[in-house]
Amino acid sequence: MLRQELFDRVDILRKDSPAERIRNMRDLLEEAGDEAQKIRHLPDWAAKEMVNAGLYRFALPTELAGEDLLARDQIEAVEAASAIDGSVGWCVQINSEINALMIRQMNKELAEKICGDWDVLVCSGQGTPNGPNPGREAFLEGSDWNMTYQGSFASGCHSATWTMIFDSNPWEKSPTGAAEASWMVPRDDFEIIDTWDMAGLRGSGSHDVRIQAKIPLEHTLPKDALAPTELWENPTYRNPCHAYYNKAAVALGIARGTIDEFVKLATHKTPWGSGSTLKDQPEAYIRLAENEANWMSARAFLMESQEAIEKSLGPLSEGKSLPEWELTRKGFLSATHAAQSCRLIVDTIHNLAGTTGSRMSHPLERKLRDAHQAASHGAISWRHYGNFGKTFLGEDPPGLYTKITRA
Repeated sequence: MLRQELFDRVDILRKDSPAERIRNMRDLLEEAGDEAQKIRHLPDWAAKEMVNAGLYRFALPTELAGEDLLARDQIEAVEAASAIDGSVGWCVQINSEINALMIRQMNKELAEKICGDWDVLVCSGQGTPNGPNPGREAFLEGSDWNMTYQGSFASGCHSATWTMIFDSNPWEKSPTGAAEASWMVPRDDFEIIDTWDMAGLRGSGSHDVRIQAKIPLEHTLPKDALAPTELWENPTYRNPCHAYYNKAAVALGIARGTIDEFVKLATHKTPWGSGSTLKDQPEAYIRLAENEANWMSARAFLMESQEAIEKSLGPLSEGKSLPEWELTRKGFLSATHAAQSCRLIVDTIHNLAGTTGSRMSHPLERKLRDAHQAASHGAISWRHYGNFGKTFLGEDPPGLYTKITRA
């Protein structure tokens, strides 16, 4: 049973939505984003402020002192943070998301142990190591798993209290060539390997994590850790697109921030060789309206598709674990569409801004880098268009979309 004080803190926070709380923190989050560009992860003080504001708990169920948000409200929160700074928004989405994903197949005792810490923040390094690779191995030794592991892209790892291992990549030292289970590993048992030195989302701290430790059996999860839950009521925990719509929300936020910055610039910039400000030039205001429409359309498609999925899943008691394929396809397609549309929006707006947008001191420069980095993520990259295009021509959908069990 969680301490009552955790529920009391959530009750106070819920007077404002997470998106409203984020907008009220704008100055603080802008400062955090600037510092994160230099140190390549969120500064400790900023991560603590975000924890205090409940920005990593809002997707947890109420039973675990969360806000039990549905997809629409999660998207709005991530979008609001990403409009301020892409790296800040990325950490809000990925760490709130993993906090929720981890409990899908987790017994309630372990969930209460982990979430009983108000500061809970779970990262997850899943990709092929970017640094020296010690190999991946986990075998039972008495009542512990003896683990050697390194995985990449563990966004938010400097602030994490746990990391989750549910990796579908090959395990070189495993007898089956794959992971035998999934695991929760506390902060004392993983090391951060400095490998994240990127242009886009530079401040997200997406470094490798390395584990050489014994993991207690009670910290083990099923191999298919992301399978639809039978434990928690919120349909988000059965939505196969959870890890996809969140990343699309980052792209939407970056594009929103880009448009807003351009509007501010257009009111006072007079381009070289021009006799009028940007706001009075037809190519500027026509393109602005066009891209506002593109942004609104992409956002509406994402919101509506996720709401349709969650409505179709209904209450847990009805026993529906996955939505119909047509809804699933729209849900995944809307996430890719949002990310790729926003990348093009940012490209267009950045070009309209001229040289000003490329100055390292101007917000548009960072947003260009962040938009491209976000859109390149495997969950929302352009390659999904090819997969879905084939299904419109009669091919069966890949298992990636129809049996969601791993990342």
